[in-house]
Amino acid sequence: MNIVCISDTHGMHRDFDIPNGDVLVFAGDMCSVGNLDDISDFNTFLGELPHKHKVVVCGNHDWAFEREPVIAQALLTNCIYLQDEGCEIDGLKFWGSPWQPEFGKWAFNLPRGVKLREKWAKIPSDTDVLVTHSPPFGICDLVVTDRNEGCEELLKVIQKIKPKLHVFGHIHEAYGKFTDEHTIFVNASICTFDYKPVNSAIVVVL
Repeated sequence: MNIVCISDTHGMHRDFDIPNGDVLVFAGDMCSVGNLDDISDFNTFLGELPHKHKVVVCGNHDWAFEREPVIAQALLTNCIYLQDEGCEIDGLKFWGSPWQPEFGKWAFNLPRGVKLREKWAKIPSDTDVLVTHSPPFGICDLVVTDRNEGCEELLKVIQKIKPKLHVFGHIHEAYGKFTDEHTIFVNASICTFDYKPVNSAIVVVL
């Protein structure tokens, strides 16, 4: 299965090339300001893509999903939207979640520790592809001030369940891929630190 990974387009999803594949995975921050018009446009964009399956989670800029969840989710008709839930595609089990450790005054923020641990505890042990907005701590999560902003509790769960692939974004400047003996980690942020949509989609074959 060819999985095309993107994240953090911030309304500029038509400003870069997206390769074809079996599944498109979007790991959050589709919006610029997070309103319903942003979401409607993103849904139209998804409908223009050839990928048979599209899996989407939202991120800290996607405010409408936190403030008006029923309306916002109903606008996404061209994908499988995951918020602390899963789906199965051609035998692979996906799980998606939007949360991240507190990072400014944004959507889907939670304090480090217990609250985040409760969210990650919902991830099934047989998850093959994990999609979150937050990185795990210490993996593709280094900000320009040389500080790791990923989630320690998320890392613990990943080390336990060992998914084949973990796709995330959030920290633009940490774009890239890292692989350990169990998991391929992809920070799929399309936008750079200064919000230029110049990074390429990352394709993973499972």
